[in-house]
Amino acid sequence: MKGQTKAARGAKDAEQAADLLVAVATTLNERLAITANELARSQAMLLEASEELMTAFRGAADRIVAAQRVDSGANVEKAAEYGVVLDHLYRAVHHLQSHDLVNQLIDAQKLRVGKMREKLLEALSLAQPPVSDPAQAGQWIERSRAMLDCIVAGIAQIDDEARAPRSDRKRAGSVDLF
Repeated sequence: MKGQTKAARGAKDAEQAADLLVAVATTLNERLAITANELARSQAMLLEASEELMTAFRGAADRIVAAQRVDSGANVEKAAEYGVVLDHLYRAVHHLQSHDLVNQLIDAQKLRVGKMREKLLEALSLAQPPVSDPAQAGQWIERSRAMLDCIVAGIAQIDDEARAPRSDRKRAGSVDLF
């Protein structure tokens, strides 16, 4: 009788451990969903800000070029100043193009977050079918191990793809420097 009580208590503990694992995976998946949304939102804001700044800088450069044409013969000093201002604007536009690099970095992180979410969802799907004999600790332990194996495989997959050969890196979310 004592053996059955101990086995039942072990099964209950294993069930609680499996439930805790489900709660952790669910919470992590929810947090990663928020992170994915924030990354996408940040990317959209970066794009909008970059486009607005590019438009403003190009407009300013166009006006300076137009003013330079009007004043071309009048004042050599003023014409030289226009050149300096244009150089500053063109450098600003050049540096603003770094938003492409930042976009690639954000895309790489979105890919990693997405892959981890896929593995968490896969782990959660393993928790769905009911255990055939809830009084058996082994079934709960087996389920927990399968869920943990899935999560660990997801982490390993992300790490492996980050170290993938250069030809495969575009798919893996690498960043191309230009």
